[in-house]
Amino acid sequence: MGNNKPHYFKYKYDEGPLLLEELSKAAFTTGNCRRAVQDYLYSVHAYFLKPEQVLLPEGYLHVGIFITKNGEYDRSLYKPGDIIYAERIMDKNNKSVDKKRTFFETENDWIINLHSAIIADQSLIYHTTAITGETCVWNFEKFSKYYKIIAIKRIK
Repeated sequence: MGNNKPHYFKYKYDEGPLLLEELSKAAFTTGNCRRAVQDYLYSVHAYFLKPEQVLLPEGYLHVGIFITKNGEYDRSLYKPGDIIYAERIMDKNNKSVDKKRTFFETENDWIINLHSAIIADQSLIYHTTAITGETCVWNFEKFSKYYKIIAIKRIK
């Protein structure tokens, strides 16, 4: 834990964050975007978030502090380990997707559907997505083609 690389794994929608005992074994081969955030923070920064701290809406509403919110962002404010919350705007077939707040009945439903990713450095984002089917590192430009950044939070 800490000062290591995050794990590579295949995307699987319903395989979210793990308990510490499971995460520290690093025996998983699949997971979703919440697991990618949890694994990155644990593997690279030696910081463990409990599943309920990563899952939404709890993680979005009550964990960490907002660095930016409402889609406004300035990359100079971010540091590695900051968590991105984003609306998906394009699918893997390059078709537009409407996941705006107005699409959902409640704000919590909208928050639960936000994508989670993590800033790896000033220009790269680490996440896992159905678009690639696996963990990946994208630059902000590629990420912005598929996702609209809604907020960025700092955990530690």
